[in-house]
Amino acid sequence: MTLTQLAKVLLVQACEEHDPDHKFILRYERELPRQGNDPRDDASAQDPAGAGEARVIERAERISERLTQKHPALTSAFAVLQIKTPLALLVGCAVVGGFLADPIGPAGHINLLNFPLLTLLLWNAAVYIGLLYNMILPQSLRDRSQPRLPGLVDWLIGLDIKRRLNRLGTDRTQSPAEAQWITTSLGSYAGRFLHSVRDLLITHARSLLHVAAVALAIGVIVGLYLRGFSFLYKAGWDSTFMEAEGVYSFLSILFAPASRLLATPVPDVEAIAALRGTAKANAAIWIHFWAVTTVLFIILPRTLLAMAAMVRQTRLSAAMHLPSDEPYFRRLLNPYRGKGLHVEVLAYSHRVKEGDDRLVVFLSDAFGVLADIHVEASVQYGERPPHFSIDSDRGLCAVVLFNVAQAPEETHSEFLEELKATIQKRGRPNMLLVLLDCGAYAQIDHEKRLKERCQAWATLAKECGLQALTYQDPSGSPDRELHALSECLWPGDFRGRA
Repeated sequence: MTLTQLAKVLLVQACEEHDPDHKFILRYERELPRQGNDPRDDASAQDPAGAGEARVIERAERISERLTQKHPALTSAFAVLQIKTPLALLVGCAVVGGFLADPIGPAGHINLLNFPLLTLLLWNAAVYIGLLYNMILPQSLRDRSQPRLPGLVDWLIGLDIKRRLNRLGTDRTQSPAEAQWITTSLGSYAGRFLHSVRDLLITHARSLLHVAAVALAIGVIVGLYLRGFSFLYKAGWDSTFMEAEGVYSFLSILFAPASRLLATPVPDVEAIAALRGTAKANAAIWIHFWAVTTVLFIILPRTLLAMAAMVRQTRLSAAMHLPSDEPYFRRLLNPYRGKGLHVEVLAYSHRVKEGDDRLVVFLSDAFGVLADIHVEASVQYGERPPHFSIDSDRGLCAVVLFNVAQAPEETHSEFLEELKATIQKRGRPNMLLVLLDCGAYAQIDHEKRLKERCQAWATLAKECGLQALTYQDPSGSPDRELHALSECLWPGDFRGRA
């Protein structure tokens, strides 16, 4: 999906979630496009997940078009999409800026130890060290050290949203309820959108900075040579702490690569000593040294970094997808999810009521309507895990349902360990989910006891390397359960398999 499509999908999500009573988006407007004679329906049988995402995008485009027509203030959601960076103009300004920034000055004297190009070189060295540090730093620490949202983009979007929201206060056609709905929807949308495209925006900004650094260095070098044809530049040096030997060692190390490429040795100690004081020698050889060094350590590395950033930006754009693990999108994609997945429910020493289909509805919301859900007979206390007779080519998710009214025991741990071993022996990645049924406590007003028992079961699951998910928790909501589902699946999420 494209960046524009993602923005529309997230805007519609924010508007719908803050309009639970269907005041501004009617029920019929929220329906998914119906399957009919659309040629895409033939492909949906083979790739239901892709077809579902396409229909969700189509739905969002239809709803967002209606929303922006009825509520023009919502167009501020697409402010970031309207920010265009003319690359040619950026490069041109950087080249001209580098050309006009005379690194030598009107006196025409080059100080070998205080040359502005040395500052530019040191700055780029600091950039390279920072990039290397980020590559070595673990991903978790890297995410913690980086700002949560790109500051510039956040500021630009926030500025446009505030400007449009200020108009709402003076627009008499907007009711207070409508203005409040637009305000909360845009605020929710902005946070989600910036979080979703954070890496893409940062990578794009880095590529522009690398390109600008290359253009600036080229402008400085071109300016040096063009001025060298019209002015006589002389070189010299002076220092309180360094003598000729130290200056020679410093320059010979700094210009070693340039010296090899130019096949010209760095002047020896005697020549360096003769340059001390007022600049007196022709600076042509030193300009050549600086130009080649700038090409080697600024222009070439920054060009490679810009190309790498552009490649990563292209890859991130191509990998953009719906945040399908969120409850909102799980429900929208429900008719297209779960193909090829077999969900086996094992109620351990606990019987699921035949007339109660809430468990099946919850599992359908979790795994998709196309998933094959089976609620087997109860597993008696102390029994071993059953043998799964389904084809090994199909995906399996074993759902163990424990009643929190029972106390967790070592027997339960042994059952989970055996079940983990059974799942690991299958020929393809399979999953295990531990559900804690809080329905028994839902009829009793005993919140403290419920938390204690849930904590005991969660501890038992954690000791087995699992994470338990509470089900029918009276203090929670189905959305919270669905949102935590991907973290509770062992050994990993089913995205890409469902």
